Order: sequence, then C-alpha cells, then structure tokens
Amino acid sequence: MTLGGVMLSVNGALSWLHFHDLTTRFEVQRTATRERLVGQALALRTDFGLRLQALAGMLAALDSVGVGLFQTQAGNALLRQHFDSYWSVLQLDLGLDSLQVYAQSGPPLATWRTHALAAVEPDAQVRAVVGQERAMHWTRCEQVCTQFAAAPILSAGRVAGAVVLGSSLADVVVSFHRLSGADLGVLVPAVDPVGKNALPALGLQVIGLSNVERNLPLLQQLTDLPPLRAERAWRLLAYDGRQFELSFLALDPGVEGQASAVLVVVDDLTQALADIRKSVWSRLQGELLASLFSLMLLALLVHAPLQRMTQAVRAIPLLGRSAFAEARARIAPRTRRLVDDEIDSLDEAAVALSHRLETLESDVAAHSAEMQGMLQRISVERDFSRNLLDTAQVIILTQAANGQILTLNRYGQLLSGWAEEDLPGKRFSELLCPDGSSEMLIQQAVREIVAGERQHVQLESIMASANGQLYEITWNHSRLSGSRDAVMILSVGIDHTERKRAESHVSYLAEHDPLTGLVNRQHFQHELDQALASARRSLHDGALLYLDLDGFKYVNDLNGHQAGDALLRVVADEVGSVARGSDLLGRLGGDELGILLHECDRDGAIQVAEKINRQLAEIKFPGLGANHRVSASIGIVVFSESMMDVKQLLANADIAMYQAKSKGGAGWHLYSEGEGVQEKMQSRLYWEEMINRSLGDRGFIVYYQPILDIRARQVSHYEALVRMRGEDGSPIPPGVFMEVAENSGLIREIDRYVIHDVFGRMLALFAAGKHYKFSINLSGVSINDPRLLSFIRDELARGAMLPSHVIFEITETAAVSDFSKARAFMNAVRELGCAFSLDDFGVGFSSFNYVKQLPVDYVKIDGSFVRTLVDSPDDQVFVRALAEVARGFGKKTVAEFVEDERALNMLRAFGVDYAQGYFIGKPGPEIV
Repeated sequence: MTLGGVMLSVNGALSWLHFHDLTTRFEVQRTATRERLVGQALALRTDFGLRLQALAGMLAALDSVGVGLFQTQAGNALLRQHFDSYWSVLQLDLGLDSLQVYAQSGPPLATWRTHALAAVEPDAQVRAVVGQERAMHWTRCEQVCTQFAAAPILSAGRVAGAVVLGSSLADVVVSFHRLSGADLGVLVPAVDPVGKNALPALGLQVIGLSNVERNLPLLQQLTDLPPLRAERAWRLLAYDGRQFELSFLALDPGVEGQASAVLVVVDDLTQALADIRKSVWSRLQGELLASLFSLMLLALLVHAPLQRMTQAVRAIPLLGRSAFAEARARIAPRTRRLVDDEIDSLDEAAVALSHRLETLESDVAAHSAEMQGMLQRISVERDFSRNLLDTAQVIILTQAANGQILTLNRYGQLLSGWAEEDLPGKRFSELLCPDGSSEMLIQQAVREIVAGERQHVQLESIMASANGQLYEITWNHSRLSGSRDAVMILSVGIDHTERKRAESHVSYLAEHDPLTGLVNRQHFQHELDQALASARRSLHDGALLYLDLDGFKYVNDLNGHQAGDALLRVVADEVGSVARGSDLLGRLGGDELGILLHECDRDGAIQVAEKINRQLAEIKFPGLGANHRVSASIGIVVFSESMMDVKQLLANADIAMYQAKSKGGAGWHLYSEGEGVQEKMQSRLYWEEMINRSLGDRGFIVYYQPILDIRARQVSHYEALVRMRGEDGSPIPPGVFMEVAENSGLIREIDRYVIHDVFGRMLALFAAGKHYKFSINLSGVSINDPRLLSFIRDELARGAMLPSHVIFEITETAAVSDFSKARAFMNAVRELGCAFSLDDFGVGFSSFNYVKQLPVDYVKIDGSFVRTLVDSPDDQVFVRALAEVARGFGKKTVAEFVEDERALNMLRAFGVDYAQGYFIGKPGPEIV
C-alpha cells in the first residue's frame, strides 16, 4: 500500500510538474509574444512616421523657394493653386490628412486638411525642426490619432521654414492585424466619453480598433488600467467563455500637461490554454493506468527479494556500533544461486563496506594526527598574514557601515598616531583633514558600497595625524564579503605625499630656469601675452626690458662655464633686487634676461634700465680683472595700445638691445616704431632669394646625425638635418635662414625637399641591405598645409618599406599652435604606417598634458636639461621625472645634447631609451 501510495504521489507530482512546465513555458512564450506584438506595433508606427517624414522631406526639397512666395500675396495665391491641384492625389493615394507650410516663425502660411482632422497647431515641434535643422515625426491623439512629420525647408543654405504632414493611424491598426493576427486599438483620454465607442469607467474613447464587434465589449468590461511601468503593461481578461491578453502601451508619453493616449494589443489565448489542459489530463490518465499495472507486477516480483533486503537492512545499524563481524554473520549472502540479483550485490556491498569501515576506523588516529599538523600550519599562515598587514607600507583598515574603525594595521597606526587602545569609538572621518568636501565624498562612497551600488571606490584626501602632520592619501574602498546585516568595508590607503611634492617640484622646474631660478622663456612669453592683453583693456602702459650681458663670452672663455653660470646667478639676484614685486624677471637665453614692467611708462622704464647697470657695476666677481665691470646692453620697448604680439615685442626688444650694444654696451636704447625695419626687410629679401635659389638648383644639403639605442649600445636611427650650401660651398646652419623660411611660407617647400631627398637615400640604403630608421623634422607651417598629407602619401608609395622606417618630428610649440588640427594630421600620417616624435619635450609648462593627448611614439627631452645634467641635481630630478612620465604613457624617450660618457651613463640609469649628441656622433652628409 505504501509503495502504491508513493507511486501515485510520484505520478501526481510528475503530472503537476508537467503542468507547471507547460504553464511556465507558456508564460515565457507569452512574454516573448507580448514583447514582439508591442514591438511590431511600435515598429509599424515608427515606420509609418519615417515614411511620412521622408515624404515631408521630399515636399520640403521641392519647396526650396516656396516660403518666400507664400509671404507675398501673389506668391501665396500661386502656390496655393499649385498645391490645390495635387492635394487630392496626396490625400487619396498617399493617405495624407493635412499639409501645412510654416515660415521660420509665426503661424502656418498655408494649410490643407480633411474635415475629419481637427485643427492642431504643432508649434513646439515645428520650432524644434526649424531650430535644429533636422526632420522629425511625432504622434498627436485627441479626437483622432494623427501621425505628424515635419521637415525643414532650406533656401540658400539656411532654414526658411518647414513642411508639416499629418496622416491618421488607421492604416497602422489595419496593417498590424494583417501582419500579426492580433488586434490593435487606440484609446484616447476624454473628459466625458460618449457614444458606442466610449469607455466611461476608464475615461477613454476608442478611436481605432480592429475586430471591433468582438473587442469593443471586451474593452468595455475594464474598470481600470494596470500601472504603466516604462509606459507599458498587460492584463488577462475573460469574456464570452474565452481568455484574452490585453497589452497596454503609452502612445505619446512625452507631452507634458496632457494625458497620454494608449495603444492596446488584444490577443486570444483560449486555444493555447485549452491545449495545455488537454495535454496535462491525457498524461495524468496514462500515468494512473501505468501505475496500477506496475503495482500488480511489482507485488509478484519483489516479495521474496524484499525479505532478503529486510534482513540486510537490519544488519546495517551494527556497522555503526563497530560490530563488524556480527553484521557479516547476519547478512549471510547466498552461497548457491543460479542468477545474481541486486540483493546479492547489496549483500556483497554491505560485507565489503564492513571490511572497509573496519580499515577506516584504524586510520582515524593517523588522520587525527595529520589534522593537528594542518591546524598548526594554518596557525602559521594566519600569523604570516597578520605580520604582512603589520609590515606592509600601506594603511589597511576595516570599518563598519557607520564609519567606525574596526581594525587598523601597524603602518596606519604609525601615520595616524593612534595606538591599538585608541581605536574603540574612532571613526574614519576623524582621520581626514576637516575640509568638508572630502568627508562628504567619503560618506557618499560608503553609502553606495553598503547599498551594493558600487563594489570599489577610489578617492584622494588629506589625512591629519594626531601630531598635526598632513599626508596625501589615495584611498581604495571596497566591500568585504560577509552577512548582509554586518557590512564591513576594507579601506587601503597609499601615501603619495612625497610623490606629490616631487610632482610639484617638477612642475616648478617646467616653468623655471634651473640655473637662476627665474621663469624660463616659455613661461615668460605666456605672462607677456597676458600683460599685452591687460594693457589693451586697461589702457595702461607697460614696458619690456631685454638685457644682454656685455663680454659674457670673455668670462666663459677665460674662467670656464661654471664661472659663467655663477656670474649669471649673481646678475639675476642683483637685477631681481632692482625690480618691483609686481614685475616679472625671466631668463630668455644664455646670457639674456627679460624684465616685464607692469604699468610703467617710458621714463620709468629708462630709470629701471639705468639703475640695473649701476647695480651691475658694483658686482665684485672673483676671477674678473680689477678693471672689468659687469654691465648689460638693455633694449626697451614700451607698449599700451600697441597691436604687437609677443613675438613682435620680443623681436623689437632684441633690435633695441643690439642698438644699445652697438653704442659700446653698458647702456640702454628705447625702441621706436619703424626702427630696423629697412635692415630686416633687406635681410629677409636676401635670404628669400637664397632659399629660392637653393630649392631650384639643389643647394640644400641633408646632414644625418646618429641616434643611439642606449640599452642595445648601437645606432638605431638617424635624424635628418637640413643645411644650405653657401656661395663658397660651406654649409650654412638652419638657424640663419629658418625664421625667414617660416615667415615667408617657403618652409613648406624645404620640408618637401627634405622628405623627397631622405626617402631617396633610404631606398638606396634598403637596396644595400641597411635598414635604418630616419627622423624628419616638420614645421608648424607644413602641418597646417592641407596638401602635405597627399604629398607624403605619394612619396611613401615609392617603396613598401618606407612607412615603417620613417619618424616625423614636430616641436611642442608647433603641435600646440593648432592642437586639434595637429592631432588630426598626426593620426592620418600614423595610419599610413609612420611614427611621430615630439621635440623639445619639457620646455613647456603643459608638456605632460600634451604628451598624454598627442599620438606620438617618441618624446625628445630638450637639450637644455641634458647639457648640464651631470652637474645639476635639479636637471637630474626633472629628466628622471620626464622619462618616468613618458614611460607611463607608453612613449620612448630620446635625450639630446649628450656630450660625454657620464651623461650617457646617467641617462641609462634613468631609463631613457635613446641618446643623441656630439658624444654619439656629429651630423654629416654620409651615413656610417
């Protein structure tokens, strides 16, 4: 009886599971079908709107001058007559219910509509189409549901107005039934719904419905609508002995202040549910009959084996009492048997189990000893973890959800000044410097971690120790796994105080001259540009003093560069003592200083210049002759409303300085407008003629300077450097003619000349089995030349190996002058297979930002930091920082002006990749 009851229960359970499985699959299928039907309804509406939008775009394109005509009485009449002739075709063949033409603003200029469509002014959408200059479509449901589409009318490249079309959604309802087999209806809000299509319980009016004879009474049974989550919902409803599923979708939820129209999809589920019930009942009947037959058959077959099984089962408890021999005696397997059955296998297994348990019992003692050893190892590992937490040079703490600190490692106690006994009652916020913002960010992060919204949060804050010392800490907060009611947060803090100080020092070095401590030329030019703009706004005078030490070369030649550097520091201090606190003093070159005098007129600037030379004359410098007096030639330029830019201002100050030096030095000269113009024009014309002649008769020579791979200790590539062949055949360096070439635009031709010449040399080397890379300089003028890219592409086509062996080199100044255009050009050239190098890296105070954003492969550390690297600790710090930053961004580094082995060894220790300079090899026309 028990077995029969079990079988019937199992069959009943299987039938219920079958019913549950069918029901579940039906629900999953219905969910997919519901989404598909809703998606089809939306897709039909969207497709309908897009086709209407395309038609509006066609009419707008035909009416490129129509808006202008509508604004005149004669034009209005003419276009109305024209559209009247086509309106019936648009209405009947294309199903249009309205056509409106709008100007840029104001009411519609012309309107055509059917009598069934009430007057609707889609003013907001029309203004959006005109304002955004793009077509759009939308749905408006009131007495009827209408799909609108609007397209801008363009005239002479500008938006002149818009064409708005409207068409009923009746075609969507009909098409949906034809495509899906389900029915579709459109319900709109009504203040007082009346008529046979009214749904007064819902406050809605049916304005469109397929299979209306069946579905309208069905909808009228509804007393309310389910909540529309994400503007959609569904409900099951029984009517006339059948089951229906109704899916609701908000048709136009974006219109504020108006109740939304609703799309309802009606799907008949009666047959599908009947099939499920029939399948379950048939299976239940079959399983009941099979169970009864099985019970009778089992009663005949299992009686005798069950008796033997009972005997074996009663012996099994003896094994738990370690009575293994007695258990084997009670089981007593059959000795004579024709066929082995499962009971025989059970008896044999029980006997084997008794022997196995007897063996295992003897092994327990050994396993216990092994467990003791394992516990001891776990204890050792726990002590190791604890020691690791205490010796790690990071702050590791755990805190509760309310911010209370639970544990704090030894390093955290060292920095915070808290002992173990101080922790109870301490909160994490007490570690932070009370600036307000950091504490609020931490609290917000903790709330998000506790709520499970975020798994990991990284924040920076200032930590204040018990003795008042401040530390800059980067915190990483994450949730520890545990029970839900005891959330713990792991907070790991890394002390970046020293790194931040180093970064601040590096930033200072990027803007200041390491020798004198004055601002460098780059920063001085930036401040000068700001002063020019301020002077123009305030109409106050300002002045620029350009100083050049007289006889400074004599000091270097006689006493060495170290003495010259020491003299420069003394001069900088003396000039700084003359300048006012608001003035700016900077080092512009080797022995050239600049002073920016704010709100200073002509007489004031002259007084400052004279005072500087009096101050310099009092310098007593060891190593100088008794009769040698330190002096400077000073050029003065006064500016207020002048339209000069920074470059012109510095050039004019330089002219004035040379005028002062031509008078014997130790004096000043005030620049006047037009001074030196004739000489500069003659010089410019001469060099333009020389450049043009050299371009015509191949008077330019390309020199090649080797670049050493520091780790491999061999030359990896060469830099191409252009020279001009003088009239006597001697090479003229580029510094003489390059400024004229850039100002005149001839630099474009020089760059192309060099590219063509270097590519030819590379092809010859490839043929000889030499595969060096070559670095070619590009000017900022050439980068802005739209034809250069096609020229490079054509030149690279001369050889398949060229792109992978070419490195184009640009200066930071050239890249920054038009940053977006430079980056686009570099990306385009890199797509051809070439690489890029950023020259003069480090001289600009934004170099770190540019190397991060520019698509360069190499950065060249400016030679001003490398030339004095061995003797300048500041330069060593700066070069090391530049190399680490470049390496962090995945860039290779090249150091210029490497002039001895000590500098090379130091660069190797800093991790610099390549070296270039006279110690590596001088530029020459041949490639060794």
